[in-house]
Amino acid sequence: MPFTYQYPRPAVCVDCVVFGVPRPPSRRGRRRIPGLSVLLIRRLREPFAGRYALPGGFVEIDEPLEAAARRELVEETGITPVQLLPVGMYGDPGRDPRGRTISAVFRAVVWKQEHPPTAGDDADAAAWFPLRRLPALAFDHDLIVRETWQSLRRAVRGGPCGAELLPSEFEAETLAWVYRAMLGRWVEADKLLAQLQRYGLIRQAAGGQKDAAVGRYRWNPASYRKQEKLGFDGLGLGL
Repeated sequence: MPFTYQYPRPAVCVDCVVFGVPRPPSRRGRRRIPGLSVLLIRRLREPFAGRYALPGGFVEIDEPLEAAARRELVEETGITPVQLLPVGMYGDPGRDPRGRTISAVFRAVVWKQEHPPTAGDDADAAAWFPLRRLPALAFDHDLIVRETWQSLRRAVRGGPCGAELLPSEFEAETLAWVYRAMLGRWVEADKLLAQLQRYGLIRQAAGGQKDAAVGRYRWNPASYRKQEKLGFDGLGLGL
């Protein structure tokens, strides 16, 4: 007979904080700070029926956490991000009126226009909301969004981010646009470019123009993978 644990056990959940970056406009229109958005679903069932919340749900008994996060995200919004990164665990005893739950939180950053959400499963609506104008959220999701954005900003200041959003060749202003959105403040393209080149993480594309503002660049795969193994934390881009 298989062993059965005799003490009460909490349920395990996953929640996904997906940030949406707007596509950059014409070169002249990029000289501003783009607003970041957050993907939310409206709950169909109690508790908090009719309230907006993060996409997520319960982990199945034989399911890895990231697989559960991807499944819930697809089921409730129809969106599959390229990359999901772990943020942390949330387990305050009173966070869920149904009982003791512990949630593993993941984050992703995508181009908003390329990921229109479609509600499904136990969500009756799914939509992008401006990060700075979110509705009141269910459970402790206000706290989760706030702290996940803080973790994203720490990651951006510590090392390269957003590589999954960019094509194989890109302009410095497009790179800076992504960083401005994630940080929520102004970033000079020239300064960002110089810092990434300093660590050998980025290089000018073959045949690119000398003018940094209009030249095209590529990530340096060998240097990027090497630094990724060492860890970007503490690299410090001076942003």
